[in-house]
Amino acid sequence: MTNLYLILFFLISYLLGSFPTGYLVVKKFSGKDIRGVGTGNVGAMNVSRATGKGSLFWLTALIDIGKGALAVLIPQWLFFLGFNLWLAITLAAFGAVLGHCFSIFLKFRGGKAQASLIGILTVLNWSGLLLPWGGIVILYILASGYLFLGQFMGTIFLPIIAYFLVPKYFWLCLIVAIPIFVKQWPRFIPMLKGQEPRWYFKERK
Repeated sequence: MTNLYLILFFLISYLLGSFPTGYLVVKKFSGKDIRGVGTGNVGAMNVSRATGKGSLFWLTALIDIGKGALAVLIPQWLFFLGFNLWLAITLAAFGAVLGHCFSIFLKFRGGKAQASLIGILTVLNWSGLLLPWGGIVILYILASGYLFLGQFMGTIFLPIIAYFLVPKYFWLCLIVAIPIFVKQWPRFIPMLKGQEPRWYFKERK
């Protein structure tokens, strides 16, 4: 029965992460398919680009943050059922990130899971995980001018931050970083070649 609970937590979280917030918001307010706009990602930044409305950026970001937070809260709320809580939270976090990056509702396309990750880190340990991770992301963005580089380096440093500051979440952070890294990597080489726009406030031509 314990294994069944763990499988259910993963599947529920994957479906939560897969919920195509950005796709639905853009479709509703502009009629466009966000996958054909800008970077093709379904995250909040590309929603803003596709619609030209900052308010829809925040709407998408908040819903996606909520998806990540809810995914790791559900196992904590149901801990009385008697399963391994650490393993359940790890699977739930991984499922939410995996779903955001590779949504079953979008033929396994998706975003970079930054908003969902914010929700996860906020619930797990906002001071030991979210703040230092966010600090690194912001530092690299400001130093380089590349939004993408900040996100990429945040992914690289996430398990390192956990190892030194909140060791109990090291494996969780390492596991959730994998699908994010896989999603980000194809854009890293173009950035090195100068083919990646710095702030992404305009559509790529």
